[in-house]
Amino acid sequence: LKRCLMPSENKFIILTPHSVLKNLEEPYLFDIESDELYALNTDAYQFLLRISRGENPPVREEDEEFIRFCLSENLIAFSESPFQKKISLNPSPIPSLRYLELQITDRCNLQCRHCYIGEGFHQDLSKNQIQKVFEEFEVIQGLRLLLSGGEPLLHSHFWEINDLLRSYSFRTVLLSNGTLVTQEVAKRLHVHEVQISLDGMEEGHESLRGRGTFEKTLKAIDHLQEANIRVSVATMIHRKNLSEFDQMASLLRSKNIEEWNVDVPCVEGRLKTFPDFWLAPSEAGGYLRYGYGGGFHGSTNNSTCGAHLCAIIPNGDVCKCGLFSQEPVGSIEEGLRTCWARIPRIPLKDLHCRCSVIEDCRGGCRYRAKIQGNLFQPDLFQCYARGVLKGGE
Repeated sequence: LKRCLMPSENKFIILTPHSVLKNLEEPYLFDIESDELYALNTDAYQFLLRISRGENPPVREEDEEFIRFCLSENLIAFSESPFQKKISLNPSPIPSLRYLELQITDRCNLQCRHCYIGEGFHQDLSKNQIQKVFEEFEVIQGLRLLLSGGEPLLHSHFWEINDLLRSYSFRTVLLSNGTLVTQEVAKRLHVHEVQISLDGMEEGHESLRGRGTFEKTLKAIDHLQEANIRVSVATMIHRKNLSEFDQMASLLRSKNIEEWNVDVPCVEGRLKTFPDFWLAPSEAGGYLRYGYGGGFHGSTNNSTCGAHLCAIIPNGDVCKCGLFSQEPVGSIEEGLRTCWARIPRIPLKDLHCRCSVIEDCRGGCRYRAKIQGNLFQPDLFQCYARGVLKGGE
């Protein structure tokens, strides 16, 4: 084993193509494919930094356990030649911007009744603007870019944007309604994951998204998996799908879906005109427990939601998240790092909440708390989901 671990003149240790160093609050190694983040001590970071530069550092006895672990996780590999990897050593801001929702268009082929955007203005971010964001997000040490809309596949230059993605060392997730994902589209995508919106079985889903969408959405999942693209599913809880969650859970297990994001739509946009879909926190909260998986990498900043995330909307404004589009902190023309520094954050200690699960739920959604009456109160949907409040309270 020791001989195997010792590099020689014709044997080098290299980072695998999907492994990249990230200089966040602390040094990390990020596996882009698996979405895993590994904390590094100084020695481990310096060793991986040297091999990423194409060097062949000696392996000390105390390094062997670390190297063995990295080999088992497919983070490093042996090579007959050195490989110099493109890395950005600029430190991230603190708190780090790890997740960026980039709404590249507000165009959509559906008229979903819960859409908080409402009627769009047929706006696209330009290809140059998007490429500038990609560059800045990489320099700022970003981990996960969410390509969103509208329906992002409708961007007038989507396939050119898709081709750009191969040049960057962050994970890319496409958020899609799935109805435009044909077998050919799936094969052309260069994203690591596609999150498909599935809002119930046929009756529940189509009551929200329109007739004929359910089967197209299921076919999209199959096409993506056949193309070896990971699929996650996002579901909105509404009055028409409450009886379908057990069926949905079985369906997603049968399709080997590893992540199911379940949430409640905010009464904004089109949903304002469809009150028959609305649910109170006491009605919807329990259904949040159906969700599983998820790739939140923890936080060193003891704040409510958005500690490591912001959004860019199709007019170029930067916001706390897409729901806060009417409260922008700046424009991408000013630079992503500059705008990120302006994002308002609420420390957990400032919430009007002292329950035992606050470190887990982090107060829930700030926008829902705001429309429930107070930005500093907990999100009541989370309170019911976690049993802090019971039905009737």
